[in-house]
Amino acid sequence: MITAVLTAVLFGSLLVSCAPSSAETAAVPTLPVLETPTPTEAPTVKSELVEKPVAAATTIPNTATPTPSPSATPIYTGTLSPACGQILPILPKTAAPITELNPDAEALAEIERMMPEAAREAWSHILESPETVGLAAYRVGDEANGIYLNADVPMPLASVVKIVYLVAYVEAVAAGELDPTSYVPVADLDAFWQPGLDLGAHQRALAELDAQGLLLKNPDQVRLEDVPWMMMRFSSNTAMDYLHMLLGAKRIEETAVSLNLTTQTAPCPFLGQFLAMSNITRQKDSDYEALLAYLENPESYGQEAMLLTDTFVNDPEFRDAQNDWRRQQKRPSVSIQRFFTENLNPQASAGDYAGLMAQIAQNGLSHPDSSFLARRYLEWPMIFDDNQELFSNLGFKNGTMPGVLNIVYYAYPQGETTPVVVVLFFRDLPNNTYREWRNNLTHDEFARWLLIDDGAITAVADALKN
Repeated sequence: MITAVLTAVLFGSLLVSCAPSSAETAAVPTLPVLETPTPTEAPTVKSELVEKPVAAATTIPNTATPTPSPSATPIYTGTLSPACGQILPILPKTAAPITELNPDAEALAEIERMMPEAAREAWSHILESPETVGLAAYRVGDEANGIYLNADVPMPLASVVKIVYLVAYVEAVAAGELDPTSYVPVADLDAFWQPGLDLGAHQRALAELDAQGLLLKNPDQVRLEDVPWMMMRFSSNTAMDYLHMLLGAKRIEETAVSLNLTTQTAPCPFLGQFLAMSNITRQKDSDYEALLAYLENPESYGQEAMLLTDTFVNDPEFRDAQNDWRRQQKRPSVSIQRFFTENLNPQASAGDYAGLMAQIAQNGLSHPDSSFLARRYLEWPMIFDDNQELFSNLGFKNGTMPGVLNIVYYAYPQGETTPVVVVLFFRDLPNNTYREWRNNLTHDEFARWLLIDDGAITAVADALKN
């Protein structure tokens, strides 16, 4: 059985530091020990990058005034951050997925012989419900013989969208626009944290930094360069949201455009997404109607998600009341989260993200330093012995929301000079299937089989040819 260690980041296992590598493009180095740190001001981006950016715990001015929204919003008189959807659309373009497969019987038999047991449940689901799957897998340079199933159909990204934020951050650092050694008050990060909605990622990331001696005390601070590490290693929504406010919506969306993510929709902070699903200002049982109204007027969603984010971050009374209310009400419900994720969570296609992973794997960002930094963060799974035996380099991100399980990889198998990329998106999974797969990781086992077995991509491509 292939050890599916990578998605452990979401489920609370293996809190370990990153291992060093001698290769210039290789895996994540160990986070260095601080030497007599001196606190600095919270980082800011140069003014020409975004419209008046500031650090996360303050507000970003916005010239636009939010239009009345379909659901009640808090009374907030501070300046407003730019709405989501500055450049990118809120809703994806309509695309019809493949709904039926006619797999080749001979090829299926070959796959049955080759495939590890742990991956078969995911494969069966692909065959039975292909409309819920986006798959793109190929060796770079041999794209013509790859696997493409609904590869051009936008699908919910969940935390996979954090790769765009990572690229925006490393490009700003490489250009000298951000100082990665500056310090971020933990209180600024905590202001984005809604307890119970991140699988404990924020607290685990801070605990790991503390264990490594990288959490400066009195008051608690972390280096800016550790924020994207929190986002990639622990999939911290709080870290992503901080970067959203630091860089600005326009910069994030411009990054997606520059990466040729032609199917990408506008990402909002996860905090704003969850508050848009349900918040203390709404009457009971009105969440579904509010989401329907967002779909009728997508701009109102982009505005309200940021209004709610600004209010939560900058108004401690609202934040405390919202957190207390959520503990009592247990909202948003799973059904509301599923409906939101299918419709308003940022979306893009498997084919677009396969191209992005191939670009990063080949140091294809705008500057050698930004390519190196992006790979340094993405290749953290090289800390695991199993991965070191199989690959010289391995980049990874996953994503999970109710009904959605996503995996993206690039890998250089040992002895190979060209990478393999695998992007596998599952949407609209039944609740029982979603819960089971989060435990048995069959989707990750299937993706890793495609990375590891030389004949796997060819076999699956042959089976899916109609």
